[in-house]
Amino acid sequence: MSHLLGRQDCVDSLRRDLTDLQGTVLDVFSRTGPIRSPSWKFPNKLSCNLDLVPLLEQYDFVEGEEEFNQHSHIVLLELVVDRLVLLLQSFSGFTEGMLGGQRSGSRTRAAGPSASIGLAVRCCWNNLLRLGTLHQCTLRQGKKMEQGAFSLQAEEQVPSRENANRSAPTLKSAENSNLSCPLSSASHRSSGKESTTCSKSSIAKDTRTVGCQTLESALVPCDACSRTQASLREVSNALIAVCQTQNLPSSLSRFMEVMDSSLENGQLSASDLAYWASEQSKDLARISKHLAALLGTVQPLKESLAASEAQRGVLRDQLERMERVLSLEKEEHQTRLRELELRLEKMNAKNTEVVNKLQGEQEELRKGTLSLEEKNSKLREELSLQQDSLQKLEQERQELLEEIKTRLVDREVTLGLEERVRSLDTELSSTQLQLDKERVKCQSLGRLQESLQAKQKALLQRVDALDRECEELQQRLADSEEGSAELQERLSQSSQDRAGLQAELTRQRALTEELQKEKERLEQSVGDLQGAVSRLQGQLQEQAQKERLLVAFPDLCSPTPCAPQTTGDVLLDMEQQMQANSIRISVLEEENSRLRNSLNKLRDSTHRREMKVLSPQQLWSHADVSLTQGKPVPAAQSRSTDDRDPYSGIGQELGVGRKASAGEIPGYRDRRSPAAPSLSSPSPTSYRLAPAISLPEEASAISPCSRLRQASHSRSSVARPKRK
Repeated sequence: MSHLLGRQDCVDSLRRDLTDLQGTVLDVFSRTGPIRSPSWKFPNKLSCNLDLVPLLEQYDFVEGEEEFNQHSHIVLLELVVDRLVLLLQSFSGFTEGMLGGQRSGSRTRAAGPSASIGLAVRCCWNNLLRLGTLHQCTLRQGKKMEQGAFSLQAEEQVPSRENANRSAPTLKSAENSNLSCPLSSASHRSSGKESTTCSKSSIAKDTRTVGCQTLESALVPCDACSRTQASLREVSNALIAVCQTQNLPSSLSRFMEVMDSSLENGQLSASDLAYWASEQSKDLARISKHLAALLGTVQPLKESLAASEAQRGVLRDQLERMERVLSLEKEEHQTRLRELELRLEKMNAKNTEVVNKLQGEQEELRKGTLSLEEKNSKLREELSLQQDSLQKLEQERQELLEEIKTRLVDREVTLGLEERVRSLDTELSSTQLQLDKERVKCQSLGRLQESLQAKQKALLQRVDALDRECEELQQRLADSEEGSAELQERLSQSSQDRAGLQAELTRQRALTEELQKEKERLEQSVGDLQGAVSRLQGQLQEQAQKERLLVAFPDLCSPTPCAPQTTGDVLLDMEQQMQANSIRISVLEEENSRLRNSLNKLRDSTHRREMKVLSPQQLWSHADVSLTQGKPVPAAQSRSTDDRDPYSGIGQELGVGRKASAGEIPGYRDRRSPAAPSLSSPSPTSYRLAPAISLPEEASAISPCSRLRQASHSRSSVARPKRK
């Protein structure tokens, strides 16, 4: 089913289904009124107030956007479920209205959490069961009332026929006149009109043919009178019994009590018989009214019974068709269940594959985090080494500041070195910031790993839940043979579970895609960070090389000399100059150490000439003595040269300062005096030193003059604030 998610035909079909469902909901609301219950999809809104037009416009199929189409498909499915839940709730309200229950509670339900689908289905089913039981009760009551009416009609017909055969002609005529109205009214309400006319004609024939003895012709009571009165008594007793059984008031009961206490059988006068007949007619009229009312209630019951029998036949036919359809649906359901089981097995296999992939990705992420932690530790170690070196340099700077407080340096060189220090500080801060970022990213990777573990646990729990749901479906399949209603309910439940499984599968796939994208993004960020770290290391090496070149060859890289600039504060200027001097001295010492190493290597290579190995300081002093032909330099002269050239000490350490400017070392000439001969002949030692000290002639010739000018400028810049 995953390949159908987001297809255009599926989305269009869901939109049409939603439109039809909304029309059905509006039709139901026109008969039942709006059901004010919270929406299943949007719990903060009422279902009856939910407008589907903007939702259908928003979640439509868009070409080229697969993720949006899948999202629209899922949202439309949820809206279909919401409308179906609302239909079930409206059906429940309609059945409650038919049953006479109060619907105010269901209509004015407070907006809260969304209603459960199971509760809505259960409520609708309970209302249908109540309606069915009520219909069966009404059918049973109608049958009972019809049987009672038939029995009453039969009981009334039997005594009336006996009285007609036994009574006298005068009494029969009076009773016939009294019974004509109720019998005619009953004949209008029933279909027994011919039977009543036949009974009347038979009574008339009897009155014509049967002779009787009247009171005027007989002087004493005869047998006919006693027999007639006895039959009247039986009829009266029957009427009284009928009135008592039907809970009707009887006029004959009081008359019969008086007659039993005062008179004997066969001794009633004509007035007594007339009163007896009037009371009997009253009871008969009362019974006829009651019978008419019963017939009025029985006739619609008969009609409803006939309609219900016809409906029962239709329902029987429908039941047979439904049984056939149910058998077919059972077979289809079994085949579908088999297919679902196969799909469930495939889904379980896919889930295991996804879990294995996630575990592999988690292992890769763990390895990546470990590598990042190792790199972070290495960077921390390098940072600690740099901090230690900075501390050592700071200590050396403090020591050198105490030693060379009186020396001055060029303002431009000082400013350049200060700018360089600032740039190095900024670079150090940037590297520290990058390290902090790497640390934060490592922490985020750890949190991501924890979240992946939690998601993996959730997926495993979901797989267990799916297994349990599969077992529940099998149990429901076994219980589906109990009735058609339960089968339909469980079929709907299984379809809902299948939709939930499909939605869960889509969510799992979206989660795996998001995890893959997150992994690619993390790998890209790690590569970018590694490239940035390599670039920063290269920049640091280039800057260190540039610094060494600037300090080693300041005359080649120095800008054009300009007027010295001061801040106005002598102490601040001197401190800045001392800082610059300390940095320059440290770099020069490094250069001296490298030069010593190169000299030692050269001396090792010249062992065959049997030269005496000397230290770098003794070598330079020996060269000075050999160049001056053994003449010692006076202390005053050396002091004067130190006063004239403040950088003579640095030149002696490099071995080229003043000797190159004076022409004492062969191979280095001053361009200002190209024809000046050397003071002494070149010695083998000087030839050996010339390649080791590879300074250009132009730099050696220009450096003493430039240094003198820079020293004079610095002295003047220091002297100006003092004069002020």
